Amino acid sequence: MDLVAGAVGSIITKLGELLHGEYKLQKGLPEQIEYLKIELESAHTALRNLGETPPEQLGPQVRLWAREVREVSYDMEDILDAFLVDVVEGAAPAETKSKKVLLKRLMKKMARLLRKSKACHDIAGAIEDMKKRLQEVSGRRDRYSIPVAVPSPATKLDPRLVDMHKEAAQIIGIERTRAELIAMLLSSTHGHGDAGASSSNNRTKIVSVVGAGGLGKTTLAKAVYDELSTGYDCRAFVSVGRNPDLVQVFTSIFLLLDEKKYKTIHGVKDLQLLIGKLREFLEKERYFIVIDDVWDINSWQAIRSALHRNNNGSRVVKTTRNLEVACGDEVYQLGPLSHDNSKKLFYMRLYGGENKCPAHHPEEASQKILDKCGGVPLAIITMASLLVGKSREDWFEVCSSPGFYRGRENKQVDDTVWILSLSYHDLPSHLKTCLLYLSVYPEDYEIKKNSLIWKWVAEGFIEKKTGTNLFQRGEEYFHQLINRNMIQGTESEWSGIIHRYRVHDMVLDLIRGLAGEENFITISNEDGGTSSQHKVRRIARHNGILLDQSHPDGHRDMTQLRSLVAHGCDIHGLVLHPCFKLLRVLALERCTSSDNDEYDRCWLKHIGKLVHLRYLRLQSTKVTELPEAIGALKLLQTLDLEGIGARGYGMEVQLPSSVSLLTQLVCIRCDDSTKVPDGFLQKVTSLEELQISVRMLSFESQRQFLKELGNQSQLRVLCLFGMVMLDESLQAELLKSLGNMQELQHLHLDCNQLTGIIPASTEWDKALVSEHLRHLHIHGIWFPCVPSFIDPTFLPNLCYLELHVGHMDEAGLRALGGLPDLHYLCIRLADYGSASHKQVAVVNVAAHDVFFPKLRSLRLYGWMVQLATNGDSTSASISIWRGGQDAMVFDSNSKAEDGGCSRRVAPARVAVMPNLHELVFTVPVRAFYEDGHATYDNNLVLDLECLPSLRYVEARLDCKDAFPDDVDKAEADLRCQAQLHPNSSALTLKVFKVYEAMMARAATSTERR
Repeated sequence: MDLVAGAVGSIITKLGELLHGEYKLQKGLPEQIEYLKIELESAHTALRNLGETPPEQLGPQVRLWAREVREVSYDMEDILDAFLVDVVEGAAPAETKSKKVLLKRLMKKMARLLRKSKACHDIAGAIEDMKKRLQEVSGRRDRYSIPVAVPSPATKLDPRLVDMHKEAAQIIGIERTRAELIAMLLSSTHGHGDAGASSSNNRTKIVSVVGAGGLGKTTLAKAVYDELSTGYDCRAFVSVGRNPDLVQVFTSIFLLLDEKKYKTIHGVKDLQLLIGKLREFLEKERYFIVIDDVWDINSWQAIRSALHRNNNGSRVVKTTRNLEVACGDEVYQLGPLSHDNSKKLFYMRLYGGENKCPAHHPEEASQKILDKCGGVPLAIITMASLLVGKSREDWFEVCSSPGFYRGRENKQVDDTVWILSLSYHDLPSHLKTCLLYLSVYPEDYEIKKNSLIWKWVAEGFIEKKTGTNLFQRGEEYFHQLINRNMIQGTESEWSGIIHRYRVHDMVLDLIRGLAGEENFITISNEDGGTSSQHKVRRIARHNGILLDQSHPDGHRDMTQLRSLVAHGCDIHGLVLHPCFKLLRVLALERCTSSDNDEYDRCWLKHIGKLVHLRYLRLQSTKVTELPEAIGALKLLQTLDLEGIGARGYGMEVQLPSSVSLLTQLVCIRCDDSTKVPDGFLQKVTSLEELQISVRMLSFESQRQFLKELGNQSQLRVLCLFGMVMLDESLQAELLKSLGNMQELQHLHLDCNQLTGIIPASTEWDKALVSEHLRHLHIHGIWFPCVPSFIDPTFLPNLCYLELHVGHMDEAGLRALGGLPDLHYLCIRLADYGSASHKQVAVVNVAAHDVFFPKLRSLRLYGWMVQLATNGDSTSASISIWRGGQDAMVFDSNSKAEDGGCSRRVAPARVAVMPNLHELVFTVPVRAFYEDGHATYDNNLVLDLECLPSLRYVEARLDCKDAFPDDVDKAEADLRCQAQLHPNSSALTLKVFKVYEAMMARAATSTERR
């Protein structure tokens, strides 16, 4: 299903199923179905063609016809789905074969036969109605001679052309980005030494500037072009645009390179000839070319084939919104403006400069608007243009408006919406549908990728493709939207791992408007719905009373509702009655009901009537009881109950045994408050995502659960909580099952128990883990050393790792440091605070070694880390160890003899972890100062300068049995090391004292000696 063609494609498939399935259809009905199928195939082709046509080339009659066909298709699909569900019912659960039960089953069978007979009779009438409606729509198109598309030239001037010719000095915030892009263009790609650098610099280099619409890619490229291009033999700056005429693009390049020589080039229309001639011309030239606004890979490949890769030091800059177009090139990812630069640009447009801001300027409203603009220059200029000359009241009205970018008489607003809409209209039809569905989320909502994709699957938006399942296909869609900058990733501040995603407010406003115009989604807020359509197929409600009868939505026709999505709503009074019979997606998040326990128990009582339901999410929504009727949802694919016992409700919810009948389930999410029934995995064998707690299962039930887990060979995500009885035999069952999960990407095991952590079974040394694993978190199992399966060869994609380890040796440290994609590493000392074993791992890292190449966050709880550049300045040493007399530390030759913090001339530091932003570790004070491990100048040997990207350091001083002045000395040395870091002004240091109450009696160093 897609936005352009509605449900037409889906109906064609279902009509084919109806024709060839084993259904007793009335005489003459197959012929009518065949007629419908042929008509719809024709309409489907026409609608697809419309989807490829720029919207400005479609007249209002064409749009009206397309909308009518889509609406008819949705109604047809509703009828067909209802018929197929009525006729093809799932088998009833097994029952004891007593006479009473057999009689009951016989009565049920007879009732089903009667329903099938009635359904077959009803479908005949429905098919006749479908035929008449389709003929009416087709007749109107013929009567008014509506063409599919009316080609016309685009006459609107691209507003970015104005900005392109501004002086660079007038553009706020361009200094840094221009300098970075120039550095990237002029730097050598590889090679060590002068000869290698010179050779690399002479090669033709292509750099792609990638970013969302409105960030200023064209402006940046023009500024760099103006600064550098005069130093080259020839130059050109050309824009490609959407649906380009490549002959014209090449003609422009020729004229800009040498207008005199190629003044007659206009007559050449052969693209291959132009490509060959351009390659020939560029072969011996040192050129600088900017290819601006490239939209698709094919256009770029044609242009790239003409750019001769000579050794004359030529440079090419390409700008694009699509990361896929940049594949194979060096990429400069253009981000939003900083807050300070956003403010400067905003005030420059409003008042001519920040220093000219009037005293009555509404600062609070200004801050809200800047936050909403998100650092996008185009958005900032748009909003500033909108507010010029407006009163304070107008400012607050604007910043509180749910869609303040739309519906305003302002040219800059029109330009902004137009530029953003270009990205939307360039999407393939199926991606348009998926993107518009994101309008169900509130502003600034952090979207979980998996949840969104399962919604797409439930709605039927994902097209099947041989060799991939629906989720994998949906993930491809999702990544395409990211690559086109329609979705933004929200990166963890320290780890650098993207966990959440969001839609920029400007894009959200755009897609909400489009979704409303097409009656695709109705957005309902406190101020009323955004769609005037009477028939509602999808509704999203954000804050307020869900389906309040006093609200405009309360009187809408809900009988054809497919999606009901609510965030932060009061659901008191919600009854899942038969009018929701076609519902496919029911997603309630952070919704409240009432203090009426009776209502809380019964509001889900009739959920079994929602036979079309495929996605059920009740996250952080009060539920006291899940009815057995949930087992009637034969088509249910996703069951998300995360947080139903949270938010202070303090209760446990039983997952009914009938959940084992839901054989179509691919995703189950529960938390520690949900009781799992015994044996529910016996029939549910197609899971791809499982998050569940087994805390309340008996020992034998846990064993059976872990054994049945081995049947889930398609699992990609596995999160298990509450495994408090995980002895060696249960660990063996777990590992055996994990060996069958070769698609696993995310594994989270929480085995914490009151008696302490569990020793790891020796079976872990034989563990077979998926090479696709990206996230591994094992809490509560103590590994004596880094397990052997933690190996760069076995886990090339691992980016998150958390373990309990009791011993660290050089082999283990090298294995960790060699993981090529590791961003986050947390190692907890298995018996921290209770034992005093002595262990140390030292690794020497040469300047050219790759050690922890992508690590952003290193957290060592109970472990000390030391860093020092060796005397020859060509290598550095890193040591990770725990306290004790036999623990070895290395001396540092790089510290001043007086131990002071004054700046000094020192050998160049070797970057041990070049991308590390966060470092957390423990300092065993007693081990340093009492056991003789401090260096000759009593410092901690913590050369933070070996960590050039460091931003945050957290040190935990273990005060147990240490003297107070030693604790103070350790803290002072830490602060000294932080001051010596090149980035000290931006470096945050936090020092915590643990076991402070267990310090030794106060004594001075002299007394101890």
